[in-house]
Amino acid sequence: MKIAFFHELPFGGAHRVVVEYGKILSKNHDVDVFYVDREEEKNLESIFNKSYFFRFSQKSGRGWWGTRLYNDTLGLFFLSILHWRIARLIDEQKYDFVFVHPSKFTQAPFVLRFLKSPIIYFCQEPLRLAYDPFISRLPDVSLPKMLYEKSVRFMRKVIDRSNVGFCDFILVNSSFSKKTIQQAYGKDATVCYLGVDENNFKQIPSKNEYDVLFVGQKIAVEGYDLLEEALSYFPKKIKVKVIERNLQGEGIADRQLAEEINSAKIVVALSRNEPFGLTVLEAMACGAPVVAVKEGGYIETVIDGETGFLIDRNPNELYEKISILLADGKLRERFGEYGKHHVLQNWTWEKSVERFLKIISQGGEK
Repeated sequence: MKIAFFHELPFGGAHRVVVEYGKILSKNHDVDVFYVDREEEKNLESIFNKSYFFRFSQKSGRGWWGTRLYNDTLGLFFLSILHWRIARLIDEQKYDFVFVHPSKFTQAPFVLRFLKSPIIYFCQEPLRLAYDPFISRLPDVSLPKMLYEKSVRFMRKVIDRSNVGFCDFILVNSSFSKKTIQQAYGKDATVCYLGVDENNFKQIPSKNEYDVLFVGQKIAVEGYDLLEEALSYFPKKIKVKVIERNLQGEGIADRQLAEEINSAKIVVALSRNEPFGLTVLEAMACGAPVVAVKEGGYIETVIDGETGFLIDRNPNELYEKISILLADGKLRERFGEYGKHHVLQNWTWEKSVERFLKIISQGGEK
């Protein structure tokens, strides 16, 4: 098949789909990538047959009002024009389908409305700023800024929903995401689970330098407040490692993350309404037991009582499960061994691409 990828994603789980799917599909298919960013991604040139880079970045340094007014109006207008140009270029090359990924600027990208080629849109999540009650809370700012923020969010919601409306074939990463897409857009979607690079994420000989590993920013939406409260219950301080991404969504390299996971006794995953959650699979692939909240995509990847624990969003329960695992090395080992087996059998990127190819061969049957 002749396939085009489109993305304008920051580094993170959704971006990893582009890279891993590109690696595997390029072995047997003619796959090109079209992407929008402020700088070129040199690694994409070695993955895809052809790589088309389009430079775009939001403006800064004009003060709060100047920056926001430009980026929220002219910036989006110029972005839509760029997407129109990209769509024309893609359509000229007669691809069998275009594999479209989300946008860091608008969530559902403008290119969806301009493409005439067959589209598969991998919607990792809806625009959470508009639909997630926890994230959509307005900031504590002055009244003019609050009113402006409210109007901009409404506009972005309209843009996102309108762009999605041009796509009939939507993939999602979990049954939880399938439900949120239906609620947000009134559209059905097909679940295509993600995977883990088992060559990078694997168990290696390592000393347990930390008791608990937390991967994410120290913010409430990622559940750090829950971890902080649970840690306050321990009579004796335990060793906790936090791997915090920067504001651009960039994190440490996979191999370094795998080393950190192997250095921890337990990995906790506490994000609110996480659409999928690669961290828990990466932890299990490394033989680390997981304690995750019983929400979002975690429910579909963690087997409670076999690869880790699923808990309510309750600091007492988190404290209890961490304590049980820290006190019982054999239980940690049992969870870890089954977790590795579970990942290798069901959650590799090869398995994910197999599911993807089966779905498109069946025409997106649910």
